[in-house]
Amino acid sequence: MALTHFLTHKISKAEKEPGATLTCSDQDGAVGDDTLSGYYQRCASQLKGTLLQRSGKRYGVFNPESLSFQALIRDWQKEAMPFSSWSQRAAKHLASALDNTELMMDGYLAFFHESLADHDKLYVFHLRYKDSVMVDNNLNLSETRYLDFSNTGFGLVINLTDWAQDADSKYYTFSFGRGDRPLQNALLEATGFTDTLNTSAETEEFLDIVEEYSRQLPDEQAHEYKAKVVDYCMEQDMRGEPVVFEELEHHLESETNARPGEAFSHYVIEKKKARRQQASAMPAPDASPEALVQAGAPTSMVADAVKNELIPDRKKLKGFIRYTGKNKDLSLSFSASMLGKDVEFNAADKSLLIRKVPESLIKQLSGKKDNDA
Repeated sequence: MALTHFLTHKISKAEKEPGATLTCSDQDGAVGDDTLSGYYQRCASQLKGTLLQRSGKRYGVFNPESLSFQALIRDWQKEAMPFSSWSQRAAKHLASALDNTELMMDGYLAFFHESLADHDKLYVFHLRYKDSVMVDNNLNLSETRYLDFSNTGFGLVINLTDWAQDADSKYYTFSFGRGDRPLQNALLEATGFTDTLNTSAETEEFLDIVEEYSRQLPDEQAHEYKAKVVDYCMEQDMRGEPVVFEELEHHLESETNARPGEAFSHYVIEKKKARRQQASAMPAPDASPEALVQAGAPTSMVADAVKNELIPDRKKLKGFIRYTGKNKDLSLSFSASMLGKDVEFNAADKSLLIRKVPESLIKQLSGKKDNDA
């Protein structure tokens, strides 16, 4: 990881305070070969891993009507200011979004930049901390403060290379941590983020197509096939990589004995195109991107005509092969393949009939009945 800059600034905003208190670092932020470099590298790696592992990330671009934050980045890129000055101004800009609100934030704002052969990326994270007790060099107990990576707040990454090359690409990723819900609107507006990709809807559509495709198979093979699809998609999501349909097809061919008649990737793409055509009453679903352009199709539809990958939504994936639900008194989870067989749902009275009860539960219930007797 070619980390070039890393800086942190302290931020504190209580619910009743009119504005945030910001304490900015006076370092230049350059990451060199000194001892501290190792700490910066480890921290950046940890934060990037946190962002990758989170579900519910939002993908988008800069809102063309919200220019302040992106203008700051442009100034830094043009070398109108050093990274240290940019991070201070960016921190003040984010802090000002909390002014005259009852929003709360405490911890540190971390800004870092990495430059690799194929891309440059800019990261911003809200770091939270914990106070604890340590044994010092004199073997005495003293107070210490450490970063609580498991409780990291919001994080954003901007692929500067993609932004420069294609203003319509999904170059901006935003993710919130636990307890960040009240801050979402203020931070999204302050950073000029706007969604361009509904991962939940796209994943749901993809899974509907997988369900249709698997009907070509016997029941047992169909369930295995769907499970392999979900496993692969989950692995790609954990790595922060998209699901390329052709690569998924090759994976399924090597991992299962199922051999449906039509190639998986071709089936998915054609079904997606057919759905777009049906929804917009545009040219035939097999029309080329050029034909769509000539017919006046919207840009999104033209993109979908050639899109061969998916950025999956983890929550939708989990619900595809397993139904799960709970309240304060009951928790249920069962394989989707059981529905209509060993498990029946009555929509009229919202009840479930379960025929194959786990042996461990039967023993518990039988023992309870004997004790009551």
